[in-house]
Amino acid sequence: MKLESEVLSDNFDLEKAVAEIPSVSEMTKEERALFESIVEEQAELSGIEDLTVMEDALTDFFDANSETYNDIEASQQDFDNRLQESEDEDIISIYKNDVLQTLAPKKVEAFQVRISVRWVGAILNTAIGFVVGGGVGAIQSFIIKKGKREAKKLFSRTVVSRLKAWGAKKLAVSVGVAVTVALNYLDIGTQIAKQLDKRDKRPNNGYVDIY
Repeated sequence: MKLESEVLSDNFDLEKAVAEIPSVSEMTKEERALFESIVEEQAELSGIEDLTVMEDALTDFFDANSETYNDIEASQQDFDNRLQESEDEDIISIYKNDVLQTLAPKKVEAFQVRISVRWVGAILNTAIGFVVGGGVGAIQSFIIKKGKREAKKLFSRTVVSRLKAWGAKKLAVSVGVAVTVALNYLDIGTQIAKQLDKRDKRPNNGYVDIY
């Protein structure tokens, strides 16, 4: 995939670009088309049959007019609710058990805020993909063009910045190692989330503990 020269220039600031992604409601026609193509790709990668569930939840996360705008905790709940409210119970595939566990009453862990690995991955892929100009293929092209050493620095700063913005400051300390491993995979957002899950309070349970 061919990337824009601006994205590949030494002056390109990935962290700043991701932080300044325009709201969906403020995107130009071209930006909206790019955004929608990335969201559609993430929906396909999500493993659920009703793709509109992922598409709508992701769109709302990036829309300033939405109640879940830039709120990773609220957006996770919104995503779970959309799945739960689906008319056909059979549309839930790989998320079914996780969603039921998330929604089930909890006594000991009621205080714990957990965000699914797939949801964190989808948000990261959408944000990074948008600023580099495409989906996971564009992100991989960006990594190849920049080189893994430079890409690690750029991705680490960006992910740390986003985690802090979302209220997951403690988790940000594990980002460096997570990014190093994730650079070897095509679906980098999900791999970063998986690596963070390996290093949080409850490792490898499919969720990232953000507090």
